[in-house]
Amino acid sequence: MAADTPAVPPRIAVIGGGVAGLVAAGELAEGGADVTLFEASSRLGGRIKRESIDGAGFDVGFDIGAEAFATRGGTVAAFLERIGLAERIVQPAPIGSWLAEGGSAVPLPAAGTLGIPARPLGADAIRALGLAAALRASAEPLLPRSCGAAAETLGELVRQRLGSGALDRLVRPVVLGVHSADPVALPLDRFPELTAEYERTGSLIAAARALRRHTTAAGGAVAGIEGGMSVLVEALEARLAAAGGDIRRGTPVARVRGSDDGSAGEAWRVHPEEYGDNVGGGLPFDAVLLATTERATRSLLGSAETGRETAVEVVALLVDAPGLDEHPRGTGVLVAKDPSRPETAQRAKALTHATAKWTWLARAAGAGRHLIRLSYGSLGRQPITRDLADDEVLDIALRDASELLGVELKRDSVLGMRRALWVFSAADPERSAAETDALEGIARGPIALAGDWVHGTGLASVIPGAVAAADELLAALQRSEVTA
Repeated sequence: MAADTPAVPPRIAVIGGGVAGLVAAGELAEGGADVTLFEASSRLGGRIKRESIDGAGFDVGFDIGAEAFATRGGTVAAFLERIGLAERIVQPAPIGSWLAEGGSAVPLPAAGTLGIPARPLGADAIRALGLAAALRASAEPLLPRSCGAAAETLGELVRQRLGSGALDRLVRPVVLGVHSADPVALPLDRFPELTAEYERTGSLIAAARALRRHTTAAGGAVAGIEGGMSVLVEALEARLAAAGGDIRRGTPVARVRGSDDGSAGEAWRVHPEEYGDNVGGGLPFDAVLLATTERATRSLLGSAETGRETAVEVVALLVDAPGLDEHPRGTGVLVAKDPSRPETAQRAKALTHATAKWTWLARAAGAGRHLIRLSYGSLGRQPITRDLADDEVLDIALRDASELLGVELKRDSVLGMRRALWVFSAADPERSAAETDALEGIARGPIALAGDWVHGTGLASVIPGAVAAADELLAALQRSEVTA
């Protein structure tokens, strides 16, 4: 190529318009690529979705999907500052959250990480664990490093070092509430900050203290965005558009394939469903980034494996209930599995008192009105609400909310209800990094993967993971251009 010939921007297809896809697409476009983003549905954002309840005087949207982000590492806050949202970051009310087990509920111990107590012999930890389990957990810093050395999952490590009581009564309900997966199914590499501190200190309790840095209410390790998380989606869309990205909503992709002839500049062919055979061998791209679920990714690449998925249903209730004005259970309640109940009768795994948690939402709701979110389902357990009629779901949600909040809520207090079913890739502790690399190499050409099944659940994992995937893809294209 002559020195005065301008370089042609690489054409990159991003499949999936959730947060991972939008973040990666923005990075690629700002990095000089010609980006086309394909999203199967009519909206962007994935599991971030704004909802509203018409006719109830509640004239502001609220989150029916993800409603907060973990503050660990400061990566999300730094990214939000980059895209102009720093002033919209808000902290939850410092009133703590609660833990329910059986028919009782207690405040969740403050200053823990993933439910790992920083002070097992504190009054709040003893109240939640019981004295015997608290004593067992408190001995953890004295254990040799060899204890738990063979653990591959978070649950295994916690059980071996802190005991079953800490796992069942604290870590499991917290992790289920945050990650929708049992800690015994989550590989340790999903928690790089925790494992790094554990390796440095040799103690999970010391690691929890180091990560929290200060003793705050138990719900204080997250933050949100004033106006809801959809503000982030709107900012990401605007960022991509400003960088020249082409966004194609309502355009599901049937498959992506490596170019048959390996032509330069056409390493990949993307086949949108709507085009049928009208584009012959598909649309040509230099590289692809797949920000889809594991099952969808494998299907797009022609892999015979399907990947595991789990489902969670969020039920949001707007109620006229002045009895909740004092926020009797803080910002919400996490639920420990009740051994006295059959698996099919397990109630909600978590409740968020959204108007207690976020002051901007409380102002919008007005005195005496409260927005409550209940979550159903987790890995290996379908939501009991799935496929039920609204009336049945309302009865279940009111029963659970009343029990978990300690305040009776009746049907005539309900001003509106909204539901959302979210299906996503489940964490697989048996999947290795080598297997993910092998998936990337199924077909010829530069490719990158992004999303929670690759980088971990939550924006604190998804956003830096998507940025890294985009950067690595651009670097790979630059290397191939140099060697061409």
